[in-house]
Amino acid sequence: MRVGNTITVQSFYDRLRNAYLSNENSNDAKMWQFRLVMEDYMNYLVAPDSPNEKLQFKQAQEIWLEQTKNYRLDHEITFVRKAMNNVVHGNKSGTPDRDLKVYFDSCVLIINLISGEMPDKATLAAFGKVDQNYLEELNPQQRDIILDTARIVYVNAGPGTGKTHLLVYKMLDTLVREKEKAKIVSMSFTRSSAASLSEKLAAESMRRNVTKYYLAYSGTIHSYSLNSIKQYLSTKGRPFEYLIADDSEFEDIVDDIYFTLEEKYDKESIREFLKKPDQAENEELKQMIEEKKSLYKRISVGEILDLYYKMLNEDEEFAQWTTDNMNYLLVDEAQDLTVENYRIFDLLLTRNPNLRLFLVGDPRQNIFGFLGGSYKYLDEFLNKYKEELSQKDLTLSYRCPQKILDFTNGLSFSDCRNPQLKSNVKQEGTIEVKSYGDEYAEAEAIVEFIKTLPDPNGIAVLFPRLRPLAKIVDKLNEEHIAFRVLGGGRIIKPHIAVFSYMCKIVETDGRSLGAANNLCGRLEMPKCRTMKEFFATGIGREIARLNKAYQSKNISYLELARSFVILCRRYIQDGDKTEQDADFKKLYDAVIKKTDSPKGYARSFKYYRNAFSSLEVEFKSETESKDAITISTIHSAKGLEWDTVIIPELTESGFKNGRANEEVSPEEREEAANTDLKLLYVAVTRAKDRLLMTYPNYLADSRAETKPLRMIRSIILTV
Repeated sequence: MRVGNTITVQSFYDRLRNAYLSNENSNDAKMWQFRLVMEDYMNYLVAPDSPNEKLQFKQAQEIWLEQTKNYRLDHEITFVRKAMNNVVHGNKSGTPDRDLKVYFDSCVLIINLISGEMPDKATLAAFGKVDQNYLEELNPQQRDIILDTARIVYVNAGPGTGKTHLLVYKMLDTLVREKEKAKIVSMSFTRSSAASLSEKLAAESMRRNVTKYYLAYSGTIHSYSLNSIKQYLSTKGRPFEYLIADDSEFEDIVDDIYFTLEEKYDKESIREFLKKPDQAENEELKQMIEEKKSLYKRISVGEILDLYYKMLNEDEEFAQWTTDNMNYLLVDEAQDLTVENYRIFDLLLTRNPNLRLFLVGDPRQNIFGFLGGSYKYLDEFLNKYKEELSQKDLTLSYRCPQKILDFTNGLSFSDCRNPQLKSNVKQEGTIEVKSYGDEYAEAEAIVEFIKTLPDPNGIAVLFPRLRPLAKIVDKLNEEHIAFRVLGGGRIIKPHIAVFSYMCKIVETDGRSLGAANNLCGRLEMPKCRTMKEFFATGIGREIARLNKAYQSKNISYLELARSFVILCRRYIQDGDKTEQDADFKKLYDAVIKKTDSPKGYARSFKYYRNAFSSLEVEFKSETESKDAITISTIHSAKGLEWDTVIIPELTESGFKNGRANEEVSPEEREEAANTDLKLLYVAVTRAKDRLLMTYPNYLADSRAETKPLRMIRSIILTV
């Protein structure tokens, strides 16, 4: 639609609505149309007078960000763009109706937030309800918490009690009451939960017609700290070019330092000092760490938090900038945060007397202790602020039947309370414990049980680790039952890793010894002590030639990338060549052609790592179907739910954390026992209807008798 020669904002709403409501196209085709509309809208924003010179979505978005400096909304746009790209480029297919609705809502919201122009009635009707008394949607516990005016509120939220719902409505209530005065920051433990929270708040803020006040930032504490540093320094004309290093990049730097300093320091010491450079006592090592960090432009997660804390503590202008941009802080999964996280919250409260803090967590689900998080840090923090604190419980579960909750209500944790949960679901639910002769009989019985259930997508088999599920996986493949795998360690495919290491060497202009040695390792070549030694090898000479041509601008980035693909094909002899070619094509479409340099490749590839990774424990479904059961670690299942949950091998030797049986201190043994109990708690509370727990009486492979896990013995007697 045009008024004279001018495109109207309403025309974009019309195109989105028409695409969404069309009965002729698949959901994937609708996602493709959504992306086209949003690409056109971003072009409309940055080049309204050049309709025939169309930029790619990402390019137009980058120009828009440069013009507006709206980093918070840029975060939302990037999330939506990548989701649509995954469908358009074939990385994902079969978009569910629920997801389609989420992305339709998100596209409408983005246009609304940028333009300030409300959609027409037809688009709002497709979007959902326009207005309602949101407090009436809450149960009495939730409503009481939302209206609590204490400076610090901590909510102990049991599984399925509406934790995300509560956070969304707390933010919504703050927006409704405070309007433009509300400067909200929400922090989550994972990127996925942060994105989900952001989407839901955006949708609810439109329904309450408060989008013009919606400026909430939602992300992890690490991303918030990094983005805050970047935004603040950009206002000072001092760009911050560092990225947070992922595990493989971190190891590149470790290897580089290790060989550059001629193996004078063990790798574990280098790793520790890289995380905390200020603690490095040796000046030679300290200087080398700074040199390599500057070369790689990477920084560890811990350093980001340390830098944010230091700037907040010592830089008065940064502290004031932070105060001006935050007066409400909402924190999810508070039980899994680290001591560094709470040190930052403490300083924020000290720096900003008007800051209010809203924490939600569940100590019974504190299962990420191996990442440094612990309920004890939350407990210590709450004790420090007990005079300004209000503590509440959420105990009405909208997920689990009462039979399952009766089991979890009977568990006893030595380090935290176990508030009793009550079910608010109609189904009665079932809970069974079954034993079998050995692990093979157990696997066979589980698969036979799965065959009796109607919906594969509503079934999950959960365990702390993937490897012990191998017999069940083998049986699923025998019976041609499709499955998907969540969790477990993932490694980048060798041919993609080699390509990425080549890019890293060029990104650092031939100075990344760590990347060079990792490349050598992938190609089964001896590692090198210097870059000169590496460049004397056959592949090293090829990379040196290409690096020289690229740095002198004799070849383009795309020509460089194509040459690297050719080198990979030449030097990688093992593996399926058809699969490798398909992966390189997908890499080209998803990452390479959308970036303009090896550095740009490194930034973008982070978001596509899983698409080019394989499980360390290779579980591959031999049956392809969109209807598939889920095989998952308990850690990866957190936050998810299924109609039927199966937990196998519940024996003392199989399920339990090894530390509980080792010669360790009583405190460590107690901590390990609590972790085991919490893993079981999380696994059990993923079930919406049926819970099956099994164990073998004998392990045929190891020829050993077993005992059922002590935690389930009480239920064995009553089932």
